[in-house]
Amino acid sequence: MTMRWTRNWISENKEYPKENLVLEKSGAKQFAKYIGRLRKKQHLSMKQICEGLCSDRTAWYIEQGEREPGRLLREAILERLGVGAEDYECYLGYIEYAQWKMQHAILHKITYEDMENAERLLDVYREEGHSEEKCLREETDAEPINNRLERQFYLSMLIQIRCYQEKRIFHDNCESHGFESLREEIRALLREAISLTIPALEGKKLSEFVLSIKELNLILEAEHYRKEGERPERYREVLAYIESGKTDRRGKAKIYPKAVFFLCRHLLDRNITEEAKPEEMIYMLLKYCNQAVNILRDSGRMYFLWELLDMRERLFDRLEKLSHSHLHNKAAFHHLRQENIQWKQVLESIYAEFGVPKETFDYCYLYVAKGVNCINDVIRIRSEMFGIKGEALCEGVCSIKTLRRIKKCTTVPQREIVEELFAKLGLSGELVRTELVTGKPEARELMERLREYSNENRWEEVDKLLEQIKQLVPMDIACNRQAVQRMEILLCHARGEIDESEYYKRMRETLELTVPYETFFKDGEKYFTFEEQSCINNMLRGMDKGSEEFRNCMQSFDDIYQHIIDREELENVDGMYEFIPR
Repeated sequence: MTMRWTRNWISENKEYPKENLVLEKSGAKQFAKYIGRLRKKQHLSMKQICEGLCSDRTAWYIEQGEREPGRLLREAILERLGVGAEDYECYLGYIEYAQWKMQHAILHKITYEDMENAERLLDVYREEGHSEEKCLREETDAEPINNRLERQFYLSMLIQIRCYQEKRIFHDNCESHGFESLREEIRALLREAISLTIPALEGKKLSEFVLSIKELNLILEAEHYRKEGERPERYREVLAYIESGKTDRRGKAKIYPKAVFFLCRHLLDRNITEEAKPEEMIYMLLKYCNQAVNILRDSGRMYFLWELLDMRERLFDRLEKLSHSHLHNKAAFHHLRQENIQWKQVLESIYAEFGVPKETFDYCYLYVAKGVNCINDVIRIRSEMFGIKGEALCEGVCSIKTLRRIKKCTTVPQREIVEELFAKLGLSGELVRTELVTGKPEARELMERLREYSNENRWEEVDKLLEQIKQLVPMDIACNRQAVQRMEILLCHARGEIDESEYYKRMRETLELTVPYETFFKDGEKYFTFEEQSCINNMLRGMDKGSEEFRNCMQSFDDIYQHIIDREELENVDGMYEFIPR
């Protein structure tokens, strides 16, 4: 009965192949169109964006939509345009997916301070990661276009391992000779890593470059380890670059706090009281710290938060010693100082309870891409979920032999085949997408603002934003309707316009725009998009918490995420995982 219902659902939703015609059919064209809008908004040429990443010829092919870049190059281009990969879902062929899995395994080991296994995996990556099979070669160039980006990833990971070892030597009070030789190795690694994509760094101002947050991070690290000593003006350059609005909000949260901490740490170590106007300097640094904390709060992130609170405490102490007799508002000053102490204590107690280091010792979070999935696995799992036999799935798309090879991960299917198979499985043909399928970057910005306004109960602004979004995105695409309808239902419920029963009914209907609800409870592997999971999670609000349906939903979420935890890939979905109630 379930199989028959599922097939009926597919036959009733045959609009999917038509939906893909709304957008450019070619992935290369879609990408070119998307980044073209971003480039024009920032008044940048493709040559400026791709400088150091690939050849001018490759940049031209990408700009014209004649070549779709591989994952590493695509991410690098997007990041230089200020777009992070955190809220994207990305579908990769099994070869690129294997490369991503290897990178993710290294990131996971470093994050959990398993440096011995991290270095072992990194050695394997160095030996196998640059093989011809795993690199996308340019037709006319001798070197793989992703080679320098893979090398930069390798060096960045090795730098983190060496920095960890350096701290261990320092804490163990070992011989200074070993300590200095390790620092010199780190300097050499940083120089090479930076030169791969920013060869002329020292000859220009940062404002003359187009940089990603990963590149800005390497610049910060290189400055900290600079043999001639750190330069506060370089840290201020980085801060000015970030403040110029060249990166999105989440990207800003990842790098701005670190830049502030590095500047403050350097100036305090240099003894700020020796400055010509120490009080002005302290107020300036406090302003930077406050701004960094606000950015973290607004983005729901905690990178370098403990360090910033500790830094503010030290700055408050210095300020009190310098001007204890003539503080403008002693009551306000002591209130802020006490508040900062309390925040820091709460943070330390939470970290201690869960055995988490209070200091941010690595920067793996810059490299973690969210929502990465293997195309081959998604087709296999989703077709089994829906109960669709091979002949029915590949009819009018490809041969049964090709479908078998796709499911066994022995071929990377052509994009047209992926789009048509995905359409039959209730998925968008977009292989890199946010919650909305659109070539217009401003739609993503509007969705972020909509969530902010709804959290603040600013209903009039929310209604206006929803209407703007509907005008910007093609609403005949099912996943777009799903995302917008889910927001509308949440807003109606928050405003008390619908009761729990109507809320549940509408949310389920919204889920079933792309997938039958019953499939969520089937045994075996399951694949649901983030938006589909959000619909089900929202449905939980309308359920009796003691009901069998509620328990079954929670068990199904447990099953989905336990597989991810067992594979040590939770960072790939941690935002979604935190969203699902445990």
